[in-house]
Amino acid sequence: MTAVIDQVEQFIIEYIEDNTTEDNISVSGSSNFVNEQLLDSFATLSMIMTLESEYAIKLTPMELADEKMRVVHALAEKVASKIAPQ
Repeated sequence: MTAVIDQVEQFIIEYIEDNTTEDNISVSGSSNFVNEQLLDSFATLSMIMTLESEYAIKLTPMELADEKMRVVHALAEKVASKIAPQ
């Protein structure tokens, strides 16, 4: 499961790096992409939709309302937990 979490985390980091409006950012698993304003609200929604599509999962509004989901690693863990076993 750790490998899956790492893969999802890297996907999220790359998404943020590709879609942020900030210059010279450093994104890691501990980055809070909301508090650090790495993504605007549209880009955040787009990232969630991209994750759902990429990994064939569905994140509920209740899950997304959890403030922990604003941290890259926590979001990666949640996504990884929903991926069907291969």
